[in-house]
Amino acid sequence: MIRVLALLACLLTVCITASSAFIRHAQNGVGCDGWPACYRAAQAAADARAADARAADAAQSRATADAAAATAPTAEASGAVRIARSLHRVSATLVGVLVLLVAVFGWSSMRGAERIAAAVALGDTVFLAWLGRYTPHDLPLVTLGNLVGGLLLAAALAWIAAACRGRRAASALAGPAGSAGSLTPGTAGAARIALAALALLGLLARGGTMIGARHAIDACDTPQCTGARFDPAAMNPVRATVAVDTAAARGMHLAHRAVGLVFAALAALLALRLRSARPALAAWLAALALAQILLGAGTALGTQALTTATLHNAVAALLAAALAAVAGGREGAQPVPDGAPA
Repeated sequence: MIRVLALLACLLTVCITASSAFIRHAQNGVGCDGWPACYRAAQAAADARAADARAADAAQSRATADAAAATAPTAEASGAVRIARSLHRVSATLVGVLVLLVAVFGWSSMRGAERIAAAVALGDTVFLAWLGRYTPHDLPLVTLGNLVGGLLLAAALAWIAAACRGRRAASALAGPAGSAGSLTPGTAGAARIALAALALLGLLARGGTMIGARHAIDACDTPQCTGARFDPAAMNPVRATVAVDTAAARGMHLAHRAVGLVFAALAALLALRLRSARPALAAWLAALALAQILLGAGTALGTQALTTATLHNAVAALLAAALAAVAGGREGAQPVPDGAPA
């Protein structure tokens, strides 16, 4: 039962990640009519409004924001954004309830890392609820906290679900045959690879967040992204959301792609390690990694940018869950001591 609740909460977390990405990108003009010229125009207006707001006093700032909201070319009032916002709120509420149920009713049967995962899920849920009070915000750090927090929550819930599965499988085997090695032959280093890939996924989340925050999604709209220059200041999440020059924007894209290639190599290695013991999970990992590459390319090239950007975030959450399932399943497959609940 705990496994079912954790899986359901994990899927709802993916839904939260996708709906949040859709709202954020739609409001920022991603995929607007006349792409990419409309995107640049929308972001230039947004930068001007932000500068005015910072320079004015509180009353003037409010008046400027109200006037800008009436003319801003965003999707705030669109039906799709309203639906996404409602879906986000309902999913977030359900996830909060499910995480609490998993922690309260599953705690006694959990061991070690499972309890850590449950504690992380609880703390992360509270953190995301608190952070929602400040969302949206002109600091990319807030967006980054929402995205990474969502990935972490999906990973923690998937870890719990996989550990439950591994524990049940171990209990089904009689005697010493219920060891981790007999359950998952050939996966001795799979957990370490999965954890390394998870760390890289967090780094990719930061890069993608900063590309969006710097209004640089369309900077490399051709396969050749020449004239790039890496600017560390552009990657600073506590610097207010403003556009950067083309060279710096392209540098961000190339850095993101470089980390993505390393991540893809780790995902491929992990899939190879798992292909005999867990072929379905291996195929799932390979498919998700390939889909992530294609969605990232589609977003950069402007092919249905809003759809691909939203799915890019959703697949990232699914990848976090799949990677955590590898590590969590290995943990859960350890032998259960006599008298311990399975």
